[in-house]
Amino acid sequence: MKKVLVITMALCICILGNGFSASLNFDDLVNKLSKTYVEPLAKDIGSVLAGNMSHSGTTLGMVLGVDVGVGAAFSTKPSNDDVILKNSIGDKLFGMPFIQLSKGLPMDFDIMLRGFPETQGIKVLGLGIKYGIIQKDLAAIKLGLSAIYSYNSLTFNTFKASVNSLSAMISVKIPMVEPYLGIAIDNTKLETDFTVAQLPAGSSNLSVTTTQPRYVAGVNLSLIPFTYINVGATYLIDHVGADIGIGIKF
Repeated sequence: MKKVLVITMALCICILGNGFSASLNFDDLVNKLSKTYVEPLAKDIGSVLAGNMSHSGTTLGMVLGVDVGVGAAFSTKPSNDDVILKNSIGDKLFGMPFIQLSKGLPMDFDIMLRGFPETQGIKVLGLGIKYGIIQKDLAAIKLGLSAIYSYNSLTFNTFKASVNSLSAMISVKIPMVEPYLGIAIDNTKLETDFTVAQLPAGSSNLSVTTTQPRYVAGVNLSLIPFTYINVGATYLIDHVGADIGIGIKF
């Protein structure tokens, strides 16, 4: 378990260090300060920033009810309209890692906090609340349907982004396996943050807001008691992505 945790953490750092932050070190953004170019960038960033907030329709409950994990949400490539990101990294993988803590509350609520140590000038912070609409035990099977609200933010030296996301998730938990399905609506705001000296003549910083759906299907594997590995596939605009994670849950 310890080896798997180290590998997963290293993968998360690699995704941020080589996949996402590298894509943010570009001059193209300042030269394309228009909604036509910035809106697709906002959608791509929002889809991974809000991704993998939850991977189960069940809530944690009040008896201990703690989930601590590391993971990542990533996309296999930028969307077709995202000229800025495509010019920076081409059709390559990019994503966002996180460390997340979830705690069960009374009345079938969970609260979630997540973030990642500042890396290459990128700061990430998120929080969420989850409500169990249906939590039903049927012999060795547990059916869960939950609604989740989350807020995630990212700051970088040339822009800042924030995502308000509403999602619904259903899962069926049987011993050692829990498949899940979900749909989310991500509302992303991206604001450029160039200094006056960095801006081209006659230009000003730009703020755009986009809304898009995100679909997810995956599975949690609990091969060792009180641990899990989650792997999910996502559909993002016109391409696919993935959610991965590993954690300890009581």
